[in-house]
Amino acid sequence: MSHAGLFGRRPQLRRALKVFAAIAVLFLAYLLAWPTPLDPFAWRPPPDPGTGTGSPFRATQSMQGVQLLAEAIIRSRFLAAGSPENFGPEDIAISPRDGHIYTGIGDGSILRIDAENGDVEVFANTGGRPLGMGFDASGERLYVADAHRGLLAVGLDGRVTYLLETLGGEPLTFADNLDVGPDGVVWFSAPTREHTLEQVEFDVWDSRPSGRLVRYDPASGDAKVVLDNLFYANGVALAKDGSFVLVNEFLAFRIRRLWLSGPRAGAHDIFADALPGYPDNITLTPSGSFLVGLSLARIPALDAQRERPWAVKAIYRLPGFLKPPPRYPGYLLEFDAEGRLQRMVSDEQPGRVAQVTAGAVLPSTAPDEAIEVVLGSLLVPAVRKLELAGGR
Repeated sequence: MSHAGLFGRRPQLRRALKVFAAIAVLFLAYLLAWPTPLDPFAWRPPPDPGTGTGSPFRATQSMQGVQLLAEAIIRSRFLAAGSPENFGPEDIAISPRDGHIYTGIGDGSILRIDAENGDVEVFANTGGRPLGMGFDASGERLYVADAHRGLLAVGLDGRVTYLLETLGGEPLTFADNLDVGPDGVVWFSAPTREHTLEQVEFDVWDSRPSGRLVRYDPASGDAKVVLDNLFYANGVALAKDGSFVLVNEFLAFRIRRLWLSGPRAGAHDIFADALPGYPDNITLTPSGSFLVGLSLARIPALDAQRERPWAVKAIYRLPGFLKPPPRYPGYLLEFDAEGRLQRMVSDEQPGRVAQVTAGAVLPSTAPDEAIEVVLGSLLVPAVRKLELAGGR
């Protein structure tokens, strides 16, 4: 190559470098300054324990062998509704009257499923998006937390009564999960003040603590916020002896406990912390333990930048193929009444959507029978039934 040829191309090289530098500056300005719908909260998440060797969250059982229930009707209604996101059977309630399974799906339907033969029928329709649900002690009233209609109740005839859509002059935004005490009092979560269920992605990005735990007395109609400023209040469950109520803080990877009786009544503390995913619903089992579904695995790239809201916004502005992808393994955790992990059922096959939002134990007629649980999910278009390893 001649020196003249090399020197002759230098102006072209300089122009190319200038163009490249200008593009880089514009891209950097876009990452740092382009408007977004986000308002991230600055905080430090707990360390991610993972689920591998050395983690306390290691699988004790896989999800192999699940039986699918109500798959045909859920799929057909999903397609008829235009295939919307988060359509699946998000929560599970077991009737104390007959052991039937109740669950809500994205078109407003509440399905009733025979746990033995799998027969399914539409029990009611809320006119919204039913999420968490639970029966009163008699089994004659099903309370439902609805993403569009707030707190409501359904009678044995399928008739819907709307109970609460505002709280202290504020809109609920939406009701998420609930539990019903033996006294008939309903404890439910209002996860966020900022977004709807359809905008939950923004809540994950923002990680802003604006959730509430609410006590609702059906006898008087009074509703009271008992915990506020929670990191997306989600699953709710009462202790078997009624001494405390638990609420999952979805965005903080932890479970908070509010004491209802005893020397610590009125105080709250952390029941379980530093979970390997986002805790969704929580359900009391007949033995007094708690089943927790983790609906989304931790996102390390977001965890690492939570103290820097500008960096969270920069990640949000990245092209889709550069953003950290969400992962939806199947995780079902069981904790005893002291918050100790007893069991972890998982499906971590790469690329598989095995999300678990809820788990509930089916009733048994004999103490030596195997434990069967049914699993809910926003993304899996079926209720899954699974036999757990070990005795009752």
